[in-house]
Amino acid sequence: MTVPTTGSPAVQLAPAELPDTQRKLPWKRAGMLMAVTFSGLQMLNEVGAMMAIPLYQSMSMDLGLTPSQVSWALLATLLMGAASIALLSKAGDVFGHRKVMIICIVGIFVGYVMSALATDFTVLVIGRALTGIMAGQALVVGIMNDRLSNFDRKKAIGIIAGGQAVGVTLGFGVGGLMVVVGATWRHAFWIGAALTVLSMAGMLLWGSDSDATLRNRGKSKRIDVAGVTLLGFSLTAICIGLSQSPAWGFTSPATLTWVIAGVVGLGLALVAESRSKQPLVDISLLLSTRLMPAYAVFVTLGIAGIMMFNFVMGWALTPAELAGYGFGLNPLTAGFLFIPMTLAGIVVSTVIPRLLHRVPPRGPLAAGAFLLMLSFVWLYFMHTQLWAVVVGILFYGVAYTTVLTIAISIIAAEAPAGKGAGTASIYVGIALSASAIGTAVYAAIIGLNTTPAAPLPPAENYATGFLTAAIVSIVAIIAAFTLSKRVQLTEVASH
Repeated sequence: MTVPTTGSPAVQLAPAELPDTQRKLPWKRAGMLMAVTFSGLQMLNEVGAMMAIPLYQSMSMDLGLTPSQVSWALLATLLMGAASIALLSKAGDVFGHRKVMIICIVGIFVGYVMSALATDFTVLVIGRALTGIMAGQALVVGIMNDRLSNFDRKKAIGIIAGGQAVGVTLGFGVGGLMVVVGATWRHAFWIGAALTVLSMAGMLLWGSDSDATLRNRGKSKRIDVAGVTLLGFSLTAICIGLSQSPAWGFTSPATLTWVIAGVVGLGLALVAESRSKQPLVDISLLLSTRLMPAYAVFVTLGIAGIMMFNFVMGWALTPAELAGYGFGLNPLTAGFLFIPMTLAGIVVSTVIPRLLHRVPPRGPLAAGAFLLMLSFVWLYFMHTQLWAVVVGILFYGVAYTTVLTIAISIIAAEAPAGKGAGTASIYVGIALSASAIGTAVYAAIIGLNTTPAAPLPPAENYATGFLTAAIVSIVAIIAAFTLSKRVQLTEVASH
């Protein structure tokens, strides 16, 4: 097994029993390039996900889809992520993270091609499901835990967070541009396939691998699938119930059945994992104040984040002459509103890793969470003015990148040896479920006081949405203050 390095031939990995420092990649020679590669993967994923959203209406018309089928085409991506993340991440911890990541990228490519060629709902929904394979976010943590030093890993996580912020703006911008120039939804999926090929090229050229293969040499490479499979199906059930609750009714038997089944399944999955010889992560650590607060942060990021994008874009695209409010921007111009988030992400992603090398994460995490809440409070009062929305998005970008970088750094540092991807998969699963909740909450709020005869939501619905997101941000604030003071990112945690 080899590790590619910048400007030099691939070098042989040192045996697992050698001192840890001998197996780390030098940052300037190879570590930074690997981090940029992973950041590019995240950025391209965001672009591929965001750019197709403005084109879904034309897609439904071309394929003759019902509103319910369009909803399931959107939901398929989320469901595949929830169902597969735990199993694929565990496979990476056992068989090798890079190997599994390459398989994931191939699956995403096939999904984009199927989506682009789809002539009916069945092919479309299968293709959209395959593009939802999101294990890469967890697999890179497993790789970085082995290949990078503690300080370099924090820098890499910052770079990845910055790439995600860039991807959001690029995704909205590309999608808006495609609407303006008259491109079709099939063009969007072909572009997604091309971006996936670029991801594969970057991974093959510069993506290193972890020590998973060496670490498990001579051991039985068997995955105890009961717990992780149940975890995946449980997350999927919760996502289905919450995402479809606006259509089914929030207290309907269908909604309650899916959500309750998912919650019960999560409990059973935790029991199964606690008895497993090779669990995703030790349950005692999962529920501790060293790790659980970092996971809780993603409840806020998932719910409030999806509400942020939907409410800002909804207000920006609504023409004032038609509704009495809104900016009346086209999709391309509206996408430019998120440029401050990108700029903030780039700057903050370079500052936070250095800050974490000097101070405990609890204080910066609390500060980021407070700023996140304040950004929504600002938008609650000021969202009727274009300049104020730009300022609010800037605040949000600073807060979002700060909180995201710190939370992932904590999860990576606290991950037991050989369980980096499995430990990280939990935060991805939480983020997916939270996004489903956020989508349901958005649908409920935007639909208040509307009728078939008057389908446009009243202006006060948007204020309610921003206020609700501010309240949800309290979860991140509580998480910051409940984080153990013993969590330190200045030294490599020993497990």
